[in-house]
Amino acid sequence: MRLDWAILSNASEAKDGLASILSAGWDTAYRPGFPAPFLGAVTIRVLFHRSEAAETGTPHRFEMLFWTADGQPFAPAISFTMQVKSPPSAPTGWDVPAVVAANLSTLAVPKAGEYSIEILVDGEHLKSLHFRFMEGGPSAPPTA
Repeated sequence: MRLDWAILSNASEAKDGLASILSAGWDTAYRPGFPAPFLGAVTIRVLFHRSEAAETGTPHRFEMLFWTADGQPFAPAISFTMQVKSPPSAPTGWDVPAVVAANLSTLAVPKAGEYSIEILVDGEHLKSLHFRFMEGGPSAPPTA
């Protein structure tokens, strides 16, 4: 198994192996005060070798850990098991994709600072998504 990609966005949805992602690629968010809601989503695509999937569906455990910059959890982990099926129509040698979209709009961010989402599958760490939350907002451009 290997991570193909992982991204933060304002919203996302996964259906039939495809991802619909809105306003993706951010790493800095502003809130007027803290604690504050995350108001975003994380979407990941993991590729499994055919030996890690089966026609009947092989279960794989996905986990997302929410850490502060010093590696302490700031929210409960999200974990779930997903059946990964090898499609009979896939060309020989192709990996089997699994796309996951997690809406994190209600996740509470305790204070301004740097954070990460640690992505694990079957206990193997695949990616750290780093981001930060700042109080206030970005500077407004000067008006003419």
